[in-house]
Amino acid sequence: MTTTPPRFCPEEVKHLEFLQAVIARHANTSFLVKSWAMTVSGAFIAIATRGPSWKTAAVALALAAGFWLLDSYYLRQERRFRTLYEKVADRGTPWAMPFTMDAERYGDPVPWRAVALSRTMLLSYGVLVAIDTMTVVFLA
Repeated sequence: MTTTPPRFCPEEVKHLEFLQAVIARHANTSFLVKSWAMTVSGAFIAIATRGPSWKTAAVALALAAGFWLLDSYYLRQERRFRTLYEKVADRGTPWAMPFTMDAERYGDPVPWRAVALSRTMLLSYGVLVAIDTMTVVFLA
């Protein structure tokens, strides 16, 4: 005998769709921030090494760090909305108002440090910052 999963009413499905759209938007923005970080940092490093200038490389380093923080913000928001999505999808958990999009209030807390130092962020930005730092050191 198999049990069928519980069916969601149309309002619950719509709420989950709204949350999924927000999660997808945050993931897309995070991807765009990563691509811009690589492009801008690469351009500054190319300029810095062409007419050796450690100041230009330092700007690339600062920009990489700024992009790292910005991407951490979007990744943190995405994780918060994922926890809200899971709570909405879990029918056994009593939670908040229908159609709420307040991930800060109803989602689980996601610490900044855990996001900024996650494996994905370290591989993306840690390498970029290390290259920028080495360029600054070698050009200084």
